[in-house]
Amino acid sequence: MKQSFQIFLPLFILILFTSSLSAQKIKKDPNESALETDLSDRQAIITTIKNFYIGDHTGSIKHKKLSMHEKGAYRYVNKDGEYSESIFRLDSDNADPNYKEELLSIEIYDKLALARLRLDQFRSKLPEYKLMTLHKANGKWKITSITWGFGITQ
Repeated sequence: MKQSFQIFLPLFILILFTSSLSAQKIKKDPNESALETDLSDRQAIITTIKNFYIGDHTGSIKHKKLSMHEKGAYRYVNKDGEYSESIFRLDSDNADPNYKEELLSIEIYDKLALARLRLDQFRSKLPEYKLMTLHKANGKWKITSITWGFGITQ
């Protein structure tokens, strides 16, 4: 009896250890899922921002509608220090090809994101900085607010 116990005990421990390892492999890490979501959201946000700049540089109404929420707005303080705000005009074909944009960072908080960008104006030596607020609604990321400032030093 003692001898069979000595044989079966290590075998039993081995079986428990093996099944525990299998369970750990099968069990999906919740952080992996969050990371996958974060990466797909990050890519969708980048696509939204690219669509915005295609629309802004070319006047493409299609790209403006893909990227901007119809109730969103521009908010800024102009060079004279005056606050101004205007609702996005998605059906305007106005274009501004006079700058080059650079995405500096994206922060994602579930269905809210903040993108920071620097714009090098071709007619000015001072860069412009933009903050874009994006919200995810109906599975799509849209820009809901664009705020910017001039002459900001880092």
